[in-house]
Amino acid sequence: MANSNENQPNQTSQSKIVAEIVSIGDEISTGAILDTNSQYLSQSLSEVGVRVLYHSTVGDDANAMIVAIATAIRRADVVVITGGLGPTQDDLTRQTVADVLGVALEFDQNSLDHVTNFFSRRGRQMPESNKIQAYFPKGSHIIHNPNGTAPGFFVDKPRSELPDFPGSVSDYPNRPGSFLLLSFPGVPAELKEMWGGVDGREAVIRFVSRVTGGKKTFYRNRLIHTFGAGESAVESKLPNLIARDRFPLVGITAKNSVITLRIFAEGSSDEECAQQIEELSNIIYSTVGDFVFGEDDDTFPGVISHNLRAQCRTVGVFEWGTRGTLAASLDSDVLAFGRTFGESDREVFVQLFGDSSKTPEEKRLKSVNQETFGSTFYVLEDKLSSELLELCKTESRGKKVDYFLAVGPFPDVSENAAVDSSKERETVDVAFVDFRDDNAPTLRRETFLFGGHPAIRNVLFGNQALDLLRRYQ
Repeated sequence: MANSNENQPNQTSQSKIVAEIVSIGDEISTGAILDTNSQYLSQSLSEVGVRVLYHSTVGDDANAMIVAIATAIRRADVVVITGGLGPTQDDLTRQTVADVLGVALEFDQNSLDHVTNFFSRRGRQMPESNKIQAYFPKGSHIIHNPNGTAPGFFVDKPRSELPDFPGSVSDYPNRPGSFLLLSFPGVPAELKEMWGGVDGREAVIRFVSRVTGGKKTFYRNRLIHTFGAGESAVESKLPNLIARDRFPLVGITAKNSVITLRIFAEGSSDEECAQQIEELSNIIYSTVGDFVFGEDDDTFPGVISHNLRAQCRTVGVFEWGTRGTLAASLDSDVLAFGRTFGESDREVFVQLFGDSSKTPEEKRLKSVNQETFGSTFYVLEDKLSSELLELCKTESRGKKVDYFLAVGPFPDVSENAAVDSSKERETVDVAFVDFRDDNAPTLRRETFLFGGHPAIRNVLFGNQALDLLRRYQ
C-alpha cells in the first residue's frame, strides 16, 4: 500500500476541522438496528478538536453511497465511514470509495494472510468470498483488525486529486487542502478497538495537527438537566442564551419529561472552553437552578438514589397510575419496598391521602409560586391519617423507612376522547411522606393536571414524585 500524506507540509491554514460520519448498511437505514457507532465517534472526535457537523446514513446501494461519500469528502475535512467491509455482495464500501477517489482496488497479501489465519485458528476453511477483504482503494493505508476478518483503511490526500462528480455533489464546493477518510467495519466492538489504535483516533490527531499547524480548535460540551418546568418555560427564562447566532451555543431538548440544556463551547484550549462553560453554567443555575437536578450522564432517579445513599436514607413507594415504574427506576439499595395498587383500588388512595375534590379552605391551601411549580395548583400539608400510618408501618415490616412516595390513580379517560373545555381538567395526585421523625411524620400532596404523551406518562408522574422528594427532603 502507498504511504499516507501525513509528512506533507501544511496545505491549509484552517483551525476548525469539520467531520462527517457516514453509516453504511440497510440494517441501519431501515431501522433494524440502532446506530451507536455514530454517537461514539462523535464524542471521540470532539475530544480531539474535530467538530462533527454531519451524520449520513446510507443503505447498501452503490449509487447512493457514491453520492453520500463524494459529498462528505467535499464538505468535511475528516470523513469516517462505518460498515460495508464484509465479504458479501452487499458490502460495497471498498469499491464505492475507490470509485469516488477515481482509483482501482489494490490487493494486499498481508491482509489476505490475516483473514486466512483468522479462519484456520478456528479450524475452518476460508470461503472464497472473503478474499475481497484483502482489496483496498489504491493509495490506502490499511488499519489492522485484530479480532475480525474486515481490515479497515484510511486515505489522506489533497482534494485537488478528486475526479469531478455531476449533480448534487457539485453543489458542495470543495473545502481547502487535504481530507482524511477512514473506513471501519460496522461491528461496534471491532470499530472501537481499531479506532483506539495508532491508525484510528491517532491518525485523526496527526491530521488535525498537520493541517492546523498545531493550532487546533477545542470543543467541549456540558449537559444540564432540569425537571419541573416545560421546554418553552425554560427557554423563556433564557431567551438570549438559546439564540443561534451567539457563542457558546446553548441548545434545548425534551426527553421523557426532562428538559436538557446543552452547552457547546469552542476555544483555542481546554481552559478557554472550560471557562466558557463555567460562565454560562453560572447564568443557567442562577436563572433556572431550582429546576436543575444533574449534569451530563445523570438521570433523575439516579441522582435521587445517590442522594438517598449518601444520607443513609431509604424510601418506600406506593403506586397507582404509574404501575410500578417509579419503584423500578430507583436503586434497589435505597428502595425499602414498592407496592403497586390495581384499578379496583382507586378509592384506597382517597382513604389514605385525602380527597383532592375538597374546597381550597378544606384543603388548607398553601401559597404556591406558579412559576416555580408549573402545573401544580395546590400543595396540601397534613398529618397522616391512621390508615396511612398503619399502611406505612405494615409495609416497612419493622425496618426504618425515612420517606414514602405515592402516585395516585390516573383518570379513567379514553385516550381518544375529545377534550371538553367546559369541564374541569382531570388531575393526578402525588404525595410525599417524611417519616424521619417517627413522632411527627408529615404529609405533602400536590396535584398536577393530567396530560402528556401516553408513552411517557408513567415516567412523567413518577418524576413528579421524585421532584417532591428532591424539594422537601
